[in-house]
Amino acid sequence: MLIVDAYNVLHVTGVLPPDLAGLEAPDLADLVAASRWSRHQVMILCDGTKPREIRDRRGAIGVHYAGGGVSADSAIERLVNESSHPRRLTVVSNDRAVQKTARRRGATVLRADTFLAQLAHDAQRAPRGRKAVLRRDPGPLSARQVDAWLRYFGMEP
Repeated sequence: MLIVDAYNVLHVTGVLPPDLAGLEAPDLADLVAASRWSRHQVMILCDGTKPREIRDRRGAIGVHYAGGGVSADSAIERLVNESSHPRRLTVVSNDRAVQKTARRRGATVLRADTFLAQLAHDAQRAPRGRKAVLRRDPGPLSARQVDAWLRYFGMEP
């Protein structure tokens, strides 16, 4: 099973090509579905509670929310600690405490930028039929994306 700290992955800059930049959690699920991880059970864990308009599953790839007052980091640590087969887990996170917990239990750890680079590489090499995520119409930017770009360029919202 692959457990992904969504916040860490979604806030990595300088790794994705421009046509994939500005991902949201469901977009990340689509990108994972078109990658080497497509046959794994994948849990993309986000902070907070699930917005109503978000779809939360694409096959074995689910977008989950830690819930109110619970961080994704805490939820990931709990999942790793409660796993009966932690050596079968791969945890994607830049959080040192999460990485330490995962390594202590024998899980594989990937940094968010390494994982995202794998996804970008797989997306570029995918056969035409599997590049659906590359052909998506991004539409207008969400308020969150606008805020992220403003921060990136050092501008006040």
